[in-house]
Amino acid sequence: MVNRIALILSLCVGGANGYVAMPSHHVSKHFLKTSPSSRRSTQLHSMYQNHPHWPDDASPSEDFSINKPIFYNDFDDLIALTQEEGQFWENPSAEQSSSSIPSNLRPTRTSDTTISDFLNARISQVTKDSRQLLKNWRNGHAESFGAFTINEQYLRNKEENKEDGPDSIPYDWVRRVDIGQYPRVACGSAYGSIFVADATSKQVMGVARGVHYSEHSDEYANALDEQLRQCIYGEYDGGGVLDVAMFGKNVVASSGREGGVKLFKLLEDGNQAELMPQGDVKALIRLMPGALPIVVTCMKFDSYGRLYLGCSDGFLRIVSFPQDFIFGDDFDLNPQDLHVTVVPHWSDQAPSPILSLDVSEELEMVVTSHVNGNACLYSMKEHEDVYNMASGRREQVGVIGVWNPFTADKSYARSVTFTSKDSLHGPKYAVVVGGGNGEVWVNDIYPEYGESKTGEVFVDEYVQKFEPNHVGPVISLCSRPEGLIVSVGHDGMLRMTQTWIGLKNPKKATPWPLYGLGGYKAWIGSVCIDDEGKRLISDGMDDAVIVHDFSEYEKEENSQ
Repeated sequence: MVNRIALILSLCVGGANGYVAMPSHHVSKHFLKTSPSSRRSTQLHSMYQNHPHWPDDASPSEDFSINKPIFYNDFDDLIALTQEEGQFWENPSAEQSSSSIPSNLRPTRTSDTTISDFLNARISQVTKDSRQLLKNWRNGHAESFGAFTINEQYLRNKEENKEDGPDSIPYDWVRRVDIGQYPRVACGSAYGSIFVADATSKQVMGVARGVHYSEHSDEYANALDEQLRQCIYGEYDGGGVLDVAMFGKNVVASSGREGGVKLFKLLEDGNQAELMPQGDVKALIRLMPGALPIVVTCMKFDSYGRLYLGCSDGFLRIVSFPQDFIFGDDFDLNPQDLHVTVVPHWSDQAPSPILSLDVSEELEMVVTSHVNGNACLYSMKEHEDVYNMASGRREQVGVIGVWNPFTADKSYARSVTFTSKDSLHGPKYAVVVGGGNGEVWVNDIYPEYGESKTGEVFVDEYVQKFEPNHVGPVISLCSRPEGLIVSVGHDGMLRMTQTWIGLKNPKKATPWPLYGLGGYKAWIGSVCIDDEGKRLISDGMDDAVIVHDFSEYEKEENSQ
């Protein structure tokens, strides 16, 4: 019986990431409203019906029997079950009205049988919820609302006629956003400020004002050269922060045009909170007299609290923090305790500035996009020698593959993300790249590059192009399991596309457009998905951060 329960547990828990196979985002025509409003996006039913890889007996509004995601974390439920299970068998007649175990799942026979039945019922419920969530993403069913405004203090001063006083602050605009542990969200601004807010209470919790270069301040020098600025922003440079990343509930990193990375931690004391500066990453500061720090164009935390930096010198860097700072209450970070690793760039080409990056902990890989159009894939596996195609040698950690889909017109690779899809033969993976010319390309990869007959990690014969193109550069990409891709460009259009990864005949499996969401401003710069895969968060709405919650739509439908 123990082995049988262990098997059920292994099915129940599923993936190391601890979440149901999850998705990406949406904006309604009524996005200016700050109050929640359900919306139903336009669906392209005819495309579904004609697609060769869509189930014959399924439509966008029906259940998806081909999708059986079982990744979820239910340890809390199991702990509660075993505790209350023991209490029940010690005193079967005890009142358990406050039990967290649903009444239809409470033990009625033997303890072992009850645990087995409970887990089977839980697996069934989680699978059902996961399929419903996936259906919501594919159909564009979400509750969309403005999570918060960064001009809360400005508006308060205006109401009190203090906008011209000594403590007055300017009207500001959101520039870049990232999700920590939801509902915590961090964002930068056009005036070089950093904000941390709670998307549920719709309130700003902490702010560090003017900590980065902006055209409104002379405190910092601009280290961003014109060519790189053009690649990052195109014709729509809204100024301010280059990128921001958040870990957990309180750790924030940000980069500005003055170069380097600044660190912050949110200090909470009851109902009070303050965003405390924690210094800079000193390793990014050049030691030559008069030299400006290295510009960091993009960054991302992994679940271990390591910070990955894409830099203007073309090198990928990894910052490791003291555990007490990342996971504890330590607010006295010593910059000397930071460990910065520069990942080798083995290539016959000179390093090209990095514009975007993504991290796959499941693959232990990082992918970067570059000004020269390349997408570079790095292995992060420790103590493993990998064959480096660029150098022709076996190296420890470094570039294991290079792909350039923009050789025809020499466009730069503006954005990049990993994506995945389950299959009968295990999960399949791919890299998606968005270009400065509006194109989006997807290419399958071999998770174990030893599987490739040529030693290449990219599967060139599986390259596919999204249609139609974006108008202007593809500023940001993100993805969710089952091959769903969210792309956004300077055309103010956020698009959801279904990709078909790992199929042997890719010519019949071209990426399939699901729907588009208009109304964003040209200055949109970020789209991201929370760790639960339920919410899509974006900027591009002046001073507000927008949330699209695909799980809330499901709850409203079921309650009717």
